[in-house]
Amino acid sequence: MSNILKISTPISGYENNVSKQDPQMKNDVGIKNPVNPDKVVRADSRAEYGNERGVQQGLSYESNFGNFVRTLANIPRASEIMSKMLFSGMRNVIEAGIGTGMAEEIHMLLGMLEMDPQKLKEFLKSQMNGSNKMKGSLFELLRGVMKEAGSVELKAGILDFLKKYNDMSSGKHIMTNIKGELKEIESYMFRNERAGLQRLTQQLLPHSQENMEKNIKLLKSDIIPFLGNYISETRNLGKIRDLINLLTFNTSRYENGNLDGVVDAFKRLSDFPAFRRHFASMDRAEIRELFQNIDFDRAAGKEEWSEQFLSLLRMGAEGKAGIENKEDFMTLLHGMLINESVYMPVLHVTLPFILDGTPVFSEIWLDPDDSSGGGETPGESGVKLLLKFDMKEVGFFDIFCYYEEGKMDLLLHYPENLLPKEKEIREGIADILKKNGMEIRYLAVEQGKESIPVSAAFPQIYERRNMVNVTI
Repeated sequence: MSNILKISTPISGYENNVSKQDPQMKNDVGIKNPVNPDKVVRADSRAEYGNERGVQQGLSYESNFGNFVRTLANIPRASEIMSKMLFSGMRNVIEAGIGTGMAEEIHMLLGMLEMDPQKLKEFLKSQMNGSNKMKGSLFELLRGVMKEAGSVELKAGILDFLKKYNDMSSGKHIMTNIKGELKEIESYMFRNERAGLQRLTQQLLPHSQENMEKNIKLLKSDIIPFLGNYISETRNLGKIRDLINLLTFNTSRYENGNLDGVVDAFKRLSDFPAFRRHFASMDRAEIRELFQNIDFDRAAGKEEWSEQFLSLLRMGAEGKAGIENKEDFMTLLHGMLINESVYMPVLHVTLPFILDGTPVFSEIWLDPDDSSGGGETPGESGVKLLLKFDMKEVGFFDIFCYYEEGKMDLLLHYPENLLPKEKEIREGIADILKKNGMEIRYLAVEQGKESIPVSAAFPQIYERRNMVNVTI
């Protein structure tokens, strides 16, 4: 059968493929010098000298991209943890012995996930919208300009604007991170200096465009110099210095999201004829009003359930759901954060819900502008989607599809217990596609012995593995 959906061979060493590799290890013939802290010895084959594992695999696991890949490899485990929690009504967490506050959080979250088919449709739409901050007519026009732009300067200008817009839309989140980092820095300081930092931190105002200038001035003129002096005096080069570096990075992002900077970046684009063909002439005041009136929480499709879920994850990561569950909550938290990575080239959404009393945990991986050649027309792009969902007492499903110009290629893997209903499933899917005006170009319904790896469906996720990686 031809591989119409262009599923490539999974990249060795990613996701859960490590367990499928040959368990016999090669003998290590590398010379390793005895460790002697009193002498400086020549470099050898020790991992700490040459990042041995990273060099052998062509990927530095100490780099930013290496960290991204490592977190991505944990996604299947995070999905398994979430499924177990959802299917048991979080019984394992409750049995660990929790306080009244966390019990209420769990009860409220499970109540929010109760849905009927109509509510599920609205829930799915809001979550997909919330996963993409850069949506709407403005960004559709900008995408059009990017495709037509022959000027490197115009493309660079658009990317600069998008970076500033992204930082502006994340301003509230960045300020929350800054306050959290300052709180953690306090725990590494001596008592007198800690009190001084607390006095400065208390002067930070709640995030708003009006308060940004005061907050930035306080951070750059008082808080960061205060911490710099502390490091100089104490010679503390440990964890606190890493936290201060992270604080300065987030301060830079916070300042980059200043409204005036966003307006200036957008206004500079009007110098290019290709931009003016898509956008009417606007003066600076009109541009400022356009961006000033955006409600970023609403634009991102923010849902009460996601806030409740994140609150629950934080409590679990702090050990409030029992020490034995802390690692699971940390895994889930890292799985949520991967969607914010600059290395994530596709849309990834996790959707837990309880449909008419049946718990379901699902994941969506989506590339709305895939140009890997899945379609018939050379150079054209289509929509590539990988949907995974686990239904209690039914089993695990994979749906992988490619849509282009009204034509659909679709592959479905169903659990073993549904083998007698394969024909019924195939006919049902074909009927759904036809009702929605789609021409079926390829349809395969098979028993799924193994889940489709994300690396096979979206190999572009790992494109940067051979590029230069850096560590901040």
